[in-house]
Amino acid sequence: MVSAPRAAPHEPRAFGLALLDALTAGAGLGYLAHLYREALVANLAAIGLGLLLVFAVGYAIRAAVRALRRANRRMEGIFAEELRKPSPRPR
Repeated sequence: MVSAPRAAPHEPRAFGLALLDALTAGAGLGYLAHLYREALVANLAAIGLGLLLVFAVGYAIRAAVRALRRANRRMEGIFAEELRKPSPRPR
């Protein structure tokens, strides 16, 4: 069986950039929430349902990607197995 290549460990620079990105997004969302406080309070149910829908779609996409990766690993294993077998016809 062919094992999948291991992922490289996370680089400290990438982790720092991800934290900076999250901080920037949080600050931006906080600023928008401050500006549109009345609209947020008036439409809280619609916003909550929208967020729930976004998370559900994200979870479904994540599950689909995982299933496709698993199928890809199986196909790679089958191809590797077939390539190791000798040819049925002599050359």
